[in-house]
Amino acid sequence: MPDLAEDSINWFEMKGIAVRLQGRIVLEKVDWSFEKKEHWAILGGNGAGKSTILRVLAQQISYCKGTLRRHPELQGVTHLGWVHLNQPLGLLAQEKLKDRWEEYSGRVQEQQTIRSMFSEYMLAENESKDLLRLMKLDSKVDRPIRGLSNGEWRKLLLFQSLILFPKLLMLDEPFDGLDKTSSKDFKSLLRELVQHSKLSLILVSHRQDELIPEITDVMGLRNGKMEYSGRRSSILTEQNLKKLYRSETKASDTRKFQSEIIVSKFRNIEDSLIPPVKMDNVHLYFQGHTVFEDFSWTWPPGEHWQVAGTNGSGKSSIVKLIVGEHLQAYSNKVWIFGKRRGSGENIWDLRKRIGVVTPELQMNYRKKITGRKVVYSGFNDSIGYYGAISEQQKETAENWLNQFGLFEIAENSFLNMSYGQQRLFLLARAMVKSPEILLLDEPCQGLDPYQRSELINKINLLGKSKTTQILYISHQVEDKLDCIGATIFLPDGRIERNLSAFRKF
Repeated sequence: MPDLAEDSINWFEMKGIAVRLQGRIVLEKVDWSFEKKEHWAILGGNGAGKSTILRVLAQQISYCKGTLRRHPELQGVTHLGWVHLNQPLGLLAQEKLKDRWEEYSGRVQEQQTIRSMFSEYMLAENESKDLLRLMKLDSKVDRPIRGLSNGEWRKLLLFQSLILFPKLLMLDEPFDGLDKTSSKDFKSLLRELVQHSKLSLILVSHRQDELIPEITDVMGLRNGKMEYSGRRSSILTEQNLKKLYRSETKASDTRKFQSEIIVSKFRNIEDSLIPPVKMDNVHLYFQGHTVFEDFSWTWPPGEHWQVAGTNGSGKSSIVKLIVGEHLQAYSNKVWIFGKRRGSGENIWDLRKRIGVVTPELQMNYRKKITGRKVVYSGFNDSIGYYGAISEQQKETAENWLNQFGLFEIAENSFLNMSYGQQRLFLLARAMVKSPEILLLDEPCQGLDPYQRSELINKINLLGKSKTTQILYISHQVEDKLDCIGATIFLPDGRIERNLSAFRKF
């Protein structure tokens, strides 16, 4: 079918679009017409097909049925902007930049700044400078990119998509991982962009409260099918929303989860006499910028803790200090299981005792393997599955796949999964080696409300089992766990105890 006419009022028209991935229909019978004057939101649970629609529009994947007609102005890749949670800098194919950018490897060099990455092409133009000011990034152009907070990083990804002035901007879960202040600032930024430009917007989200007022129309997806679409005022009803947020994967039995994790372990974390982590007057800085200083903390044996703070306060740095990924762990006084970092300790022996799930790990896990093999890779702490594992290890892995309701999609490609589904597989990957401590950095990021609730229940049960100590990192108020015995607030290191947690468990 030919493209839309130059004078068409629509950006694109979908009729009966279906997508098949690995022999399975993941999107079907989508009819969608997008007028230039509209701004759309796509709502739905994990695995509903929201990101799949964006991938079709971005020509990343093909559709097996139906027709898609585009406006001629959307034919070039520079006319379509796209920001998503798994997007590192330089990964998008942009014709005018691709000859100068290397594919992101997960290790952005410390000397790289916004100015050094963008100066030749963008910063000489007044429009780009104005855009940086609008995003409140103009004062950050000389700060190392690795030192940017989660909120600043999200703005930088948006800047990367906007520098070529696209006609249509697609945002996939742009608010996940942002604290309240950063989320409010990001909403204000989006509103200003929409109000003062000819930019059209597609906003993908799990949550109704993330929709800015300028959104005119809403589509609801569940299990790859459109439940509804139309004007926002008539679509956003309580009844319609309830249709979307039931489990997209098979729910697990929490009683079975509780009993199996208890009987599968023999140690008791309360019996240990050595704190898993101790930090004494730690001073953490980055290219002259102090993250925190004189920070002291002892993680007592048997306790579950939470680290709270705004974006940029140093929460994720705590994880990097513990696992030894931050070089300043070796110049400060940091002890892991009683061994000081830099004292000749065996890093890999320590890593075997630690389970980790972070947004950075998810962004870097770009291997074309199945979800099942991602879980298998947890036994060797590898990104990618190499070599064989024992039958006992396979049995353990299958158990955790069942616990997180992932068995039915375990043979799907990890890279083709939704962000929330990937997060659950990485959690199962962290648990297969029965870690003594489990570091969860924003574990609910990218999960829909139903799966967020399910995961928090499972973490509480894991805390009750007293087999693995949990360090839970989040700024979301609704992520409070009953098993948490104390919370440390960054950057000042203030501690609040929760004695009721120990009475309850």
